[in-house]
Amino acid sequence: MAVSGIFYDREERRLRAVRGSAHPGWTLVTHNMEAGPHLCRRIMREWVPPDEVLAIDFTGLGERLAG
Repeated sequence: MAVSGIFYDREERRLRAVRGSAHPGWTLVTHNMEAGPHLCRRIMREWVPPDEVLAIDFTGLGERLAG
């Protein structure tokens, strides 16, 4: 099934922007492909412990990290 959104890969502790097919073990953070690190952190704080949020690699969001 084709999906698009930002997913959390818990095994590698990183976010992945996906257009197509996400790994079954990844958790959808948001369908908003324009969401930047700040919004993703805010969403994730609702279900991930603070120390884990700090350890997450947000580079999977690509250029949205700049600025």
